[in-house]
Amino acid sequence: MLVDAHGPATADEAWRRFTTPATWSSWAPLIRDVEATADVLAVGTTGRVHGPAGVAVDFEVTRVDPVLRSWTWRAGRGPAAVSMDHHVLPAAGGGSRAMLRVPAPAAAVLQPYRIPAAAALRGLVREPGGEGAHEAVESFDFAFAPTYVAPARAFGVTPATTTVEVGPDWLFVRYGPWRLVTPRSNIASAELTGGFSWVKTAGPPHLSFTDRGVSFTTNGDRALCVTFHEPVPAIDPTGTITHPGATLAVADPRRLASALGLEVDA
Repeated sequence: MLVDAHGPATADEAWRRFTTPATWSSWAPLIRDVEATADVLAVGTTGRVHGPAGVAVDFEVTRVDPVLRSWTWRAGRGPAAVSMDHHVLPAAGGGSRAMLRVPAPAAAVLQPYRIPAAAALRGLVREPGGEGAHEAVESFDFAFAPTYVAPARAFGVTPATTTVEVGPDWLFVRYGPWRLVTPRSNIASAELTGGFSWVKTAGPPHLSFTDRGVSFTTNGDRALCVTFHEPVPAIDPTGTITHPGATLAVADPRRLASALGLEVDA
């Protein structure tokens, strides 16, 4: 399960808020107070989050990567504890994207958590400001062939709801309600591809039953297929299905490969 929000806060500022427990109640509507053993999150930080109606959840931070702006905690106790990943990415045109990922199998039962999580992430990035150098993020539009427009629109996939963004450390794909997010270090290779069947590619993302790759395809002519060192979730809201590769039908596949630092055949 991946929940994300986009706002004007700089990536550095969103990261500061995300990793400073004293700020959580100012941007997360359900958080009333936080007890933590450190002012800034670090591996081993423990604490308790207090919510409405006396609800309290214990947590322990298990991973912090300030370069990727990524951290992980285990929330809850014993067998009911759930691991959650948190990321901050710079966004194209300025601002940032904040993300929460709940891996499978817990994501299957925590789908209702999407609503409060989305509200919290919107609050995290809503307020502009914050210092930090501008980070170059390239964006790539999908190329919509006329015959693909109507079936894509039926699933919320339009030029306004699709993009590929390549930042210093992350690849981000938005395809209507679907998302694919992975560190650039996880990208293994890329190749130009095309000649797709309309029946097999029009509309929503498509899953390859031969290799479990995912296709974000808005035309049948050309795309860039990227492969990953470790499979990533995208098509399945619970994250149970993961993909060793993704096909991205952007308008300029060669430029996308170059932005990823990958070479493709002429």
